[in-house]
Order: sequence, then C-alpha cells, then structure tokens
Amino acid sequence: MKTSKIFQSPLWKSSFFVYGLVAMGFSFLAFPMHSETEVPNIDELEAFTGVISEIEEWRIKNHSGYNLSLKLHEGSREFGITRCEYPLNLGQGPKQLISPGDIVTVLVVNDGVWQVEKNGVLVCPYERVVKIQIQTDQLNIKLAAFVFVLGFLSSMIGIIRTRRGGCPSKA
Repeated sequence: MKTSKIFQSPLWKSSFFVYGLVAMGFSFLAFPMHSETEVPNIDELEAFTGVISEIEEWRIKNHSGYNLSLKLHEGSREFGITRCEYPLNLGQGPKQLISPGDIVTVLVVNDGVWQVEKNGVLVCPYERVVKIQIQTDQLNIKLAAFVFVLGFLSSMIGIIRTRRGGCPSKA
C-alpha cells in the first residue's frame, strides 16, 4: 500500500506536532457547538402546573440536576432541570424550598425546564437561567480558543524541533 508523501514527513514523528493538530481539531469542533446560544423566548415556553410527586437529584462528576415528576390533570409527566443556579431542595429561603406535595408551575421547552415557580415565588427564574446559559457558552468559546492557541503553539514547536533535528550542527 502506497502512502501519501505528506504522511511520510518526519513531522508525524513529533509528538508536539501531532498533539497540536489534535488539540486544534477538538477546538474547531467546539466552536460550532457553543458559538450560537439557543435560548427560547419566554413566549415559546409551555407552562405546566401540577403537584410534585417526586424529586430525584442526580450528579455526574461536576454536573448535576434534577428529575422532577409532576402530577398533572392529564396524568404524570417528568421534566429535567439542569440549568437552575441553586439546588432546588435547599433554595434561598423557605418560600423557595420545594418538596413532594408542593404545587409548582414549570416553563418548559423539549422537556427542559427554563423556569420553576412555587406559589408565585420564582424558585428558578428564567432571566437567571438565560444568563447562566450565555455565560457557560462564552466560557466554552474562550476555552476552545485557548486550546486552539495551545495546539497551534505545540504544532509550531514540533515543526521547529523537526527542522532543527534534520539540519547538521555547526559546532
């Protein structure tokens, strides 16, 4: 099998060059994922009011959320809450504390909760959720840019070291 001349280059033996290309590739993949924040307008959100039958908290490494089961007039429905700032079972005060048996209103798009309200008190306000979403996307874009620059520098180090290794020493 014949390989292309580009893959026969000594650059591919430089780990700096290869890791740099990999880092730049991953950063290119991250840009489209976080460059456009899709935040639904508050008018697009669907409201559901019901009695909480169960709140299940979950954690995966540094990411956490809740599965909220509501008893509605037409049956039971489950919603995922991942964007709220404060833990729902702690809240900021007794008016924001939610537990099974409470009547809450959730504003939802695609089973993702964007606002939680209990007795007219916002437990998880829409404006704060939007702000957190935008800040997270901006942080991820900055991280992708940093990884791209780091990968570019690593590739340049690999190119320079490979060229110097191929040249005879003047000493």
